[in-house]
Amino acid sequence: MRRNHQFFLFPLLAAIMAFMPLQAAATAQRGDVNGDGKVSIGDVTELINLLLSGNTDVGNGVADVNADGVVSIGDVTELINHLLSGNELAPLEPQIMEFTVGDVTFYMVPVEGGTFTMGATSEQGSDASSKEKPVHQVTLSSYYIGETEVTQALWQAVMENNPSNFVGMQNPVERVSWEDCQTFIAMLNQLTGQQFRLPTEAEWEFAARGGNESMGYKYSGSDNLASVAWYSYNDGWQLCGTGNYGTHPVATRNPNELMLFDMSGNVHEWCQDWYGTYESSDQTDPAGPANGTDRVYRGGSWYFDEWFCRVSFRNGVAPSYTSYGIGLRLAM
Repeated sequence: MRRNHQFFLFPLLAAIMAFMPLQAAATAQRGDVNGDGKVSIGDVTELINLLLSGNTDVGNGVADVNADGVVSIGDVTELINHLLSGNELAPLEPQIMEFTVGDVTFYMVPVEGGTFTMGATSEQGSDASSKEKPVHQVTLSSYYIGETEVTQALWQAVMENNPSNFVGMQNPVERVSWEDCQTFIAMLNQLTGQQFRLPTEAEWEFAARGGNESMGYKYSGSDNLASVAWYSYNDGWQLCGTGNYGTHPVATRNPNELMLFDMSGNVHEWCQDWYGTYESSDQTDPAGPANGTDRVYRGGSWYFDEWFCRVSFRNGVAPSYTSYGIGLRLAM
């Protein structure tokens, strides 16, 4: 079978090379099998080599040219058709990104850009505060956000310390200030060569609402808060001494529409922005006020009730402030 593929395909490659330029119009990654940044005859050769070797588990989708979920001879045909006719290849779906620091692995989830209404939207009802008004339209570019809060394990792998009050390596790190988070991120970027950061307030809320997959829930992932969050009902001050008091391991409640965990509970999460009042005008990729005295934090916490766990809840405190209930989630 391998010989038959080779016998049929290599004369066809010669014909293609004779009648067209070697570089075709580039597509966005799919079909760039050899990873040189363009889709060309070299990718056909590389794809054939993959099939002949049996090494078709390339993982990132570039070799699955016809987007049918497998790498096969049909992908060679599709790639040749693309080069001969210029037909468009299906774009690659963004993939969850995996990173490892020391022996700690964490994941960044893609959030496709879109437009949403930010603030005191209708599902918040009478619970919405003046801090969440006026509602306004926000358009965001695509970005990545952490699947969970930063764990104590990751913080310790980077910083070689653990400031948390409720110690547990899979629990979210807490008792970290906004300023501490900036130091952590700078060291993480140095270790990984990436450009991690805190999410903007708008990015945080869009992701908490489920992005373009949003079902319009009051909390992140459900109208039934207990199913998606650790908060005062199932983990608060009144439970001191019961074993449920304090933070819990991340990703032990249900995720939201984007498969993000704990955005309505466990710990509040720092955002990059200075805290300020909302404007009513439409905005694109807003980054908050140019200056201020407090930094934004979002999301619910293990020691607060439902009101604080809503997707539109927002508050701000001094960037040097620390609490048993404030941690962080990465973005990039």
